[in-house]
Amino acid sequence: MSVVKPILGLEDAFGSRAKALRLLQFRLFELYSDAGFSEVIPPLVERPAALNSGAGSFLSDQTVVFSDPADAGLLAIRPDMTPQIARLVATRMSHEKVLKLHYSGPVMLARPDVRSGSRQQWQTGVECLGLAGEEGDVEVMHLAALSMAEAGFKQAVLQVGHMGLIQALVAESTQALEAWVNLIARHSPEDMATHLASESLADANNAALMVLAAGQADAAWLAAEQHHINADFAQAAQELLHLAQTVSSRLSGEVEIVIDVAVTPRFLYHSGMVFTGFAAATSHALLHGGRYDTMMATHGRDMPATGFSFDLWAWLDNAPC
Repeated sequence: MSVVKPILGLEDAFGSRAKALRLLQFRLFELYSDAGFSEVIPPLVERPAALNSGAGSFLSDQTVVFSDPADAGLLAIRPDMTPQIARLVATRMSHEKVLKLHYSGPVMLARPDVRSGSRQQWQTGVECLGLAGEEGDVEVMHLAALSMAEAGFKQAVLQVGHMGLIQALVAESTQALEAWVNLIARHSPEDMATHLASESLADANNAALMVLAAGQADAAWLAAEQHHINADFAQAAQELLHLAQTVSSRLSGEVEIVIDVAVTPRFLYHSGMVFTGFAAATSHALLHGGRYDTMMATHGRDMPATGFSFDLWAWLDNAPC
């Protein structure tokens, strides 16, 4: 086998493609700096426990682990940078009460992305830590909309959900939350009906999950059903409805806010509000974000945290001409 044979899912970047990435990266750097966010540059490798803490198995199956020849033990190449931010904030930046951070750098997946076939991404994003509730959420969602506009995407839309709603619907199930999230993400009523046949959930929960699978769990449906499931569902519904109304009023004309209870995160370390970003003429989500308060607690610092991230390579490949 040739030693120069390309590795499946990994590519070189040079010439105009490398230049395009740097130009967009620097424009976003200025956007985030002007908004009061400071850059952080975590290392490419971490100890596996640092990457998986707070995220559990949700990151471990995408993490490349190897033995360090310099005797540092097992090390891992990061598949996602948010756990690194959580580790940094909980340790070396623990004296700061509120932190607004941004980052941009390569990550590597153990397995190719289902849609693109790539194992490499240039993850870019922002994290707002120490601000609970709507204050931090609105700021982060605003920056998400501004980021898409800076890259040339038009008519930004943020689809917003809440992990508390899904958790409340499947709380009585013996199946892991990850299995349910993967099922909901397929948007297949047939698959959902088959799965529910082997469960013993309440009729109201079954009916709600079928609505999610059909892509019909919008704001009107949520408002009508918020008190028909259980107390946890009602609380999460109230939080989401109020947040969507607040963000819509504050960012009117800049981004459209659409409630979709079936929105699922890229990784399951999110614990509250979650959102995905879309724009005109794009068929796939451009970014993912949400709250991950529980990850911070796992890292030893109990503080609110919210943010979003995206793959800069994917943005270049899908940017309007």
